[in-house]
Amino acid sequence: MFAFADTPVKFVGLLMLFAWCTLWSIYELTRPQDARQRISNALHLVMAVVMLLMVAPMTWKGLIAVVPTFALVGLFALSTAWFAWLAVDALRGSDRRGWLHFLGHSAMFGAMTWHLSAMGVMQAARSSGMGMEMGSGPGMDMGQWMAAQSRPGGTLWIFALVGIPFMTYLLISSLRSLWQAVQPRSAVAEVSCSCGPDCTCGPECSCWVNHADATVREPELVASGGTVPVRLAVAPAVSTHSCHEVRPVGAAKYRFEVIAAFAMSFGMFWMSTGLLVAILPFFALFAF
Repeated sequence: MFAFADTPVKFVGLLMLFAWCTLWSIYELTRPQDARQRISNALHLVMAVVMLLMVAPMTWKGLIAVVPTFALVGLFALSTAWFAWLAVDALRGSDRRGWLHFLGHSAMFGAMTWHLSAMGVMQAARSSGMGMEMGSGPGMDMGQWMAAQSRPGGTLWIFALVGIPFMTYLLISSLRSLWQAVQPRSAVAEVSCSCGPDCTCGPECSCWVNHADATVREPELVASGGTVPVRLAVAPAVSTHSCHEVRPVGAAKYRFEVIAAFAMSFGMFWMSTGLLVAILPFFALFAF
């Protein structure tokens, strides 16, 4: 939770990032998809909404009054397992792209599980008398408890240690999404596809080239008395080894998609920097 008076840039920045994540997740749920993709996109929407509500104290307290923090931890732990299972299933099908896609989402939901677990422990310490039941000694206020537990071997120090690989992934993922957002439009989509940048009508499209697991059926009908076959394109099935429909690199929807991915990863990274201060004190500089 953050207060505008204390960290105005972070407060407004996180609200903007997570609001965009929420809007885009809602859009993704409106697209053609199979059952696995619908579940995955629904989980992405839940995470975006929870992160949005985590920014302001008022909305966060309203959420945990309905759904306790550790219930949210359980939900996101199950979500982590869901994406891990999808990754394993893709790997069994020799789909390296799909395996990496779902492995990344599993890491992202794992990071969310870690963050909420740390928040749950701190809330438990606060509600149990500022650490008196956490072995930190009687009479400590919350600041003293946090200082004590931030020393090597303390609760917050251990959470920071566990969070380092998660935070590393989130930072790398957000930088990769930024790189994808500025990629030039696919030449295949511009030259070979006459139906527009978002067309998915056949193997001549960049969406087919970039996602070999998409399938297309194109029966050829020969017009009566004609010599040139008329090709009737059937829309490709969406890939079951991705959370979203296939999109040509550089197309508008592709850019919106990867910008939303950046907002999700970087927003979570920025929101979680305070949890690593116990090991990396300079992370306190991200609070402004």
